[in-house]
Amino acid sequence: MLSDKIRLEIDSLPLIYQEEVFNFILFLKDKVNKKTDTEYLTENSKIKQTIIDGLNTPLAECSKDINW
Repeated sequence: MLSDKIRLEIDSLPLIYQEEVFNFILFLKDKVNKKTDTEYLTENSKIKQTIIDGLNTPLAECSKDINW
């Protein structure tokens, strides 16, 4: 079984590298659980509508200057 093979490999490493493997696992779990930018933006209806409105705005009506 894969989990047994992984366990054997991890157990064969010095403790300091086992900790690195553990930290990498936590990093991967965090990455899997995070929402993508697209998911975040489309879940917010106000932001989603602003993006749609912007995409539907004719280029001639768009400003050439950025007023940030």
